[in-house]
Amino acid sequence: MELNYEPKSLKKVTFDVWTKAEILAESVCEVTSSKRTVENGAFTNVENSLRDPRMGPVDRLSVCATCGKKTGECNGHFGHITLTRAVYHIHFLRPVVQWLRAICHNCGEVLLKSIDFPTTKKRVHLMSHIMKTTNVHTKCPKCGIKAPKYAWSKEKQEIVRNNKVYNVTDVQEHLELIPASLLKLLNVVHPIHMILEVLPVPPPTVRPAILMGGTLVRGEDDLTYRLLQILRINQKLKRMIDEARPQHVVKTTRTALQIAISAYIDHKKGVGSSKSKEFSKEYTSLSQRLKSKEGRVRGNLMGKRCDFTARTVITGDDTLKMTEVGIPAKIAEILTVPVRVTDYNKAILTTQLREAKSPIQYLTNPNGDRYDLKFANKFSFELDVGWTVERHLQDGDIVLFNRQPTLHRGSLMAHTAKIAHPSQLTFTMNLSCTPPYNADCKFCFYSFPVFFF
Repeated sequence: MELNYEPKSLKKVTFDVWTKAEILAESVCEVTSSKRTVENGAFTNVENSLRDPRMGPVDRLSVCATCGKKTGECNGHFGHITLTRAVYHIHFLRPVVQWLRAICHNCGEVLLKSIDFPTTKKRVHLMSHIMKTTNVHTKCPKCGIKAPKYAWSKEKQEIVRNNKVYNVTDVQEHLELIPASLLKLLNVVHPIHMILEVLPVPPPTVRPAILMGGTLVRGEDDLTYRLLQILRINQKLKRMIDEARPQHVVKTTRTALQIAISAYIDHKKGVGSSKSKEFSKEYTSLSQRLKSKEGRVRGNLMGKRCDFTARTVITGDDTLKMTEVGIPAKIAEILTVPVRVTDYNKAILTTQLREAKSPIQYLTNPNGDRYDLKFANKFSFELDVGWTVERHLQDGDIVLFNRQPTLHRGSLMAHTAKIAHPSQLTFTMNLSCTPPYNADCKFCFYSFPVFFF
């Protein structure tokens, strides 16, 4: 299947809550089977399992049953698990409770005193500003009923109203009373979608199996074990409801399902200490994949070694100006600065190219052909307007100086380079410039030009 896309310009990126209809539309299969998908160290095709071939290739030799692509070409396709009972999303508890407080459970009247949009606060703080307790009526102005108190109970894994369990189905009916005009005014998604009735199942590319030798399966990813746990508890709950088991037994299993899904999303949030011992092994969760130093953002997307960068420790040097930064000679001889040849600098760059110890390391002609002067005769080239030379760093070059974590603009500032003595192996800077960086350890340096968006 060939997909033809027209190039479009990207103006902004927005994030929204995935609704039940959108999850079902994106899903390629419903996961209902908890059978083993690994036998004798090899995958077996089990329909409607967590390794359904429609969600993507299960190993390096197979192809995706949906798009027909191999491993490395197929990004994977989502599946879904239909939950027997609705459960709460652990990260959306606060907005759900806020909406319950803002709407009268008896007549559906909006209990907000006023709706004023803050001019100084960011968009993420909009709901907290509008839904603050001082802006909510304690008594319904329409029907006169006193507004109850809502909260999340970690012990019961339920929302409680006046210290009594507020059933999730009653919560959904309560949220349906929210007028569409209010949601349109605030430009927010309906909070009923923050309660899970369908759980999206990520493709195998997100949770690859642990392989030995490229083919022999040693084990599954932690997320797969989490999903398998959710699937089995969900099937157990359905079986108990069909068999008309006692309510307290059904309630206990439903609580176990809530704990399992909360732990799958974020195993360090929302689960009480008494409940966390229910499962012997502690697997990782989706949140841990994203946050912390080893997460996808900081561990894979930020702070990596790039072109035109260097990293080392710093020392103070009061002989430098506040606008200068000392660069070790070893770094200056490796990092290069691209300079376009023009009528104004052609003579100077030609002279530098002919020097015995030329600071120019690479040449690029107007056609884009790049030459490394370590392996090419520099006297065979004749510079002309339109060429690009990459020369070593020198005094006066503008560089960017950065110390992570980059908390504000002062953590990334421009300085002029000052090439230090060959014996110096650290960056040096004037001590008066250390406060904005909170300088006490390693620095990362970027040679000019570097562009940040």
